[in-house]
Amino acid sequence: MRRGAPAPARVALTALFEASLATLEPRSLVRALLARHRDRLASVLDRARRDGVVVVGAGKGAARIAAALETVLAPAVTGGLVIVPPGYTWPTRRVAVRLARHPVPDRRSVAATRALLAVLARRPRSPVLVVLTGGASSLLVLPAAGLTLADKRGAHALLLASGATIAEVNTVRTHLSAVKGGRLMERLRGRPTAAIVLSDVPGDDVAVVGSGPTVPDATTFADAARIVRDYGIEERLPARVRRHLARGVAGRVRETPKSWAACAHVPTLLLGGNGTACAGAARSARAGGYAAVLRLRRPLTGDSHRVACRLAARVRALRARVRGPLPAVLVAGGETTVRIDEAEIAGRGGRNQELALEVARLLAGEPGWLLLCAGTDGIDGPTDAAGAFVDGGTVARAARGGWSVEDALARHDVYPLLAAIGALYRPGPTGTNVADVALALVWRNCGWRLPAAV
Repeated sequence: MRRGAPAPARVALTALFEASLATLEPRSLVRALLARHRDRLASVLDRARRDGVVVVGAGKGAARIAAALETVLAPAVTGGLVIVPPGYTWPTRRVAVRLARHPVPDRRSVAATRALLAVLARRPRSPVLVVLTGGASSLLVLPAAGLTLADKRGAHALLLASGATIAEVNTVRTHLSAVKGGRLMERLRGRPTAAIVLSDVPGDDVAVVGSGPTVPDATTFADAARIVRDYGIEERLPARVRRHLARGVAGRVRETPKSWAACAHVPTLLLGGNGTACAGAARSARAGGYAAVLRLRRPLTGDSHRVACRLAARVRALRARVRGPLPAVLVAGGETTVRIDEAEIAGRGGRNQELALEVARLLAGEPGWLLLCAGTDGIDGPTDAAGAFVDGGTVARAARGGWSVEDALARHDVYPLLAAIGALYRPGPTGTNVADVALALVWRNCGWRLPAAV
């Protein structure tokens, strides 16, 4: 079966994706952050020399960052605990690594969070470094008083299928939690503490990453209640969740911390984010000698169909500008949303696979381009793929195999189609997470070639 664009084009895009991940190497990022924020970290590091520093946190990249802190700060790191999903462990010497489920929390999430809090309780004088990366919201989990894990799981599953943005999802999760939205910060009073954040959200809002456990929360119970109403899931929420939100709106449940002054003892520092990955891919492309490199600064956010229209237009416009045999490169990043209505039965796939296939539908039959949409964590939805490669012949190849692109998109069942035509990208878990990257290779004529440096 024909597999579409020439193999060298796939190899070139794979190399650019790997270059984006290479910029997220934790030891380099940690060293740069410690040099950049020496003054803000002084209280933690000075105390660490005497009492040792405890490293705690959660997220897909938390174990790798903990290991980097052990290397860079050795021997000051004397203990701690981080929570990661299966496949994202990393060898550490003194910081324990616990597993929990992602994206919907499980009992291990609650047990690991309680263990993390116990580590902090056993070391009340030690300074603390909190590590937070993408995925922390479903790993650092402790239901608010009166709620159960089942309540949170039910609400979380509905939110994920609703099409709500990550910020909206986290607003609701924050108000169902005993540790999110600054509540972990409240437990760290009286000791030097700093938080290190590897962002997986467009715009790098540290209040959104992991639902902001160490920063003040600008959202309210009223915001959370409005979100579940706007997305039509209020009546399907577990009864205790509905009552909890209603009591919060009425002022009978204490709001999350709102004042930055209250969080002054916990500086929250950005280690990197989606822009870091996109910049790495763009630098690699420029160094490789491509005809042109266009990096989209506006994040890819919102409905996948609208984002696909934007991407398709950019690919078409860039192809019109290319001259000569060398291809151009388009680099973009962000996180789209896919809404699954209550009446729909979702199939297999993920937002990157849907975005890629939607672009293929819009540019069907147009030659001279290859697009890779992939999650930097190596996973796209509940599948073993990070995303997919598509080009102008994707729709035709699917049709020859008896597949309908329109039907697959309508049923949110794109994985089987993409697997059948050999379009899936499966790098495996990467040990990090800074949302998604879209990379396109665009050429003008049949005699195109890759730069000699590639």
